[in-house]
Amino acid sequence: MMKQTISILIMAVMLSSCGSSDHDKAVDQAREVQAAIKKNVPGTVPTSTEGIMMRAKIGGKEWTAVSMMPPEASGRIIGYNNGEYIGLPYDKRNLIPGKKIVFQEDDAADLATNDDIGIWGGRKGEMVITKVDDKWAEGTFFFTGSTSRSSETIEVSEGFFRIPIEIDK
Repeated sequence: MMKQTISILIMAVMLSSCGSSDHDKAVDQAREVQAAIKKNVPGTVPTSTEGIMMRAKIGGKEWTAVSMMPPEASGRIIGYNNGEYIGLPYDKRNLIPGKKIVFQEDDAADLATNDDIGIWGGRKGEMVITKVDDKWAEGTFFFTGSTSRSSETIEVSEGFFRIPIEIDK
């Protein structure tokens, strides 16, 4: 289904730009296709207030994931919204209430934003596992995102996630 949608979107862009010398229009349409693809990341699960979820403040603005990649499939805790995402380190062995994971070079958070910077690394901050039961693990997080492209930083604060877990029996 996803491949069909992508194919149709690409075809529509190609057909609508045929015979047109308006390069800017074709570029704008290509960007629209990329945005549509980013919104529909294959393998993700829609978020809900009672199920899998992630939220935070990015640069002081509220952000909520509309879908997440199951951590067992990706090896990370990743939330997506409109081409933006937050990615956190994941190790099932760390799912212990009270466990603190300090972000550093080899265990960093990721942030992708819809701005000129685009990709940020969170090597300063932490994640704390706050609750684990037979179905879910929850935690909080914060970090300062930085990039090699500039001296700018971005604060990600008041982060919260809930992910499904499978208990080994």
